[in-house]
Amino acid sequence: MWDKEPLLAVRGMRKSFGRLEVLTGVDIDLQYGEVLGIVGPNGVGKSTMASIIAGYTSADEGVASLGGGAWDPRRIMLIDPQNELDPKLTVVEAMFRHVEGQHSLAELMTRAKRILSETGIPLSPTHRLGGLSHTERRMAEVVRMLADPRDVIVIDELSNALNSEELEDLRYALNRTVEEGRGVLYITHQLEEALRLCNRIAVLRDGKVEAIFDSATTTVEELTEAMFGSVIEITPRRANATADVVMDVAGLECTKEPVSFQLNRGEVLGFTGVRDSGVEEVRDALIGKRPAYMASLTVDGRAARITAPRDLPALGIAVLTNMLDPESEAHAARNIVMLDGEEDVDDEAIEDTTRILLMLKESETRMSEILHRPVQSTGQRRWQQMQEIASQNARIMILIQPTDGLDIATRERFVRLLEEITGRGVGVLLFTTDERELHQFSDRVIVMSGGAIQEEWDTRSITADHLHAAARRGA
Repeated sequence: MWDKEPLLAVRGMRKSFGRLEVLTGVDIDLQYGEVLGIVGPNGVGKSTMASIIAGYTSADEGVASLGGGAWDPRRIMLIDPQNELDPKLTVVEAMFRHVEGQHSLAELMTRAKRILSETGIPLSPTHRLGGLSHTERRMAEVVRMLADPRDVIVIDELSNALNSEELEDLRYALNRTVEEGRGVLYITHQLEEALRLCNRIAVLRDGKVEAIFDSATTTVEELTEAMFGSVIEITPRRANATADVVMDVAGLECTKEPVSFQLNRGEVLGFTGVRDSGVEEVRDALIGKRPAYMASLTVDGRAARITAPRDLPALGIAVLTNMLDPESEAHAARNIVMLDGEEDVDDEAIEDTTRILLMLKESETRMSEILHRPVQSTGQRRWQQMQEIASQNARIMILIQPTDGLDIATRERFVRLLEEITGRGVGVLLFTTDERELHQFSDRVIVMSGGAIQEEWDTRSITADHLHAAARRGA
């Protein structure tokens, strides 16, 4: 299939941080018009490799070429949602922020509107990034692929938190990109997604490419065996749901129609819906991000109110937010102060704990720079957060995109952790855009559309495909 000289060729790439050798000799070719998937265990060096190829980090050894000529990082675009952009940037400014040459704002606006119209992605070019949701900011990076004409695009875990509709938008943008003869390196932990979106998949293991597979003839089992040396499967979760109600929400007015539901002890209750279905509004109201009126709320049989995130610890509600949420450290601090079991939580204690966590995060980054060692990968940090939240004195846990950045082996450990949590009688509210995980991890699923609850399903009586279809009825 690939009979031309590769668009990008990398040979012998090595990178060490102190005594830790992360990349031990990466050899890889990206062809013209190809989406090449990169998968591997957490911490194997995928993001380090991406940063080197894009010119942000230097390799210790190795050579690279572009189209048979010299490697030029100006011809390579890195899309990494972990990179924080100026929230004052508009969508059009973000889309064209690295495009060379002189272009008038009117010209860029015209191009941006055409791209957004072509893709069907509901973003306004004049909206500022600071006013967008996490998902909307990721979609702004999706359309950037069509706005920025560089030859090679390196994508590092972009699809986390995208629902199936948004993944189709991403697939369209990828197809349009490679139709132009450009190439994409696509880093992901979602193996099924890699098989759907990529032409070939390279497995990184022990710092080098272990194997390269043709997506059309490869299975998830073959990929996991190459990644870990044995086939990894996520086994079903043991159900621990009881009939004892731990949370009762009545008349939550955050969408077009009041929302009411109950969560039982030991139960995992999932929420799903397409864009603008009302799921995000319910989630944000429950974590205090966008408080809303409730006719009544009881937690553990006692009347309660959620007017701000600071109310959560006293109610015994722990929250694991999206990794890119700027409030993630503050939620972690609230989870920590729950350890002492105090009913009244001091705002000052939460603020102090948040400052300490931010200082620890900054010091880890600084120590990594001084000692020339890699910081924890996204997946490693995510797993650490989940282990910490599992140890809290919580009655209820709200998990938002909990498996983002986790490889399949760590996801299997997450299932066992979820069993432990629910086995203690903790009720779990699960918000994830991955409908197969939603089906696999939940006891019940609430389907929302048009700002209202449309259906409720026991996951034992429905398949993941039926759940996907239910979420789109009435959309």
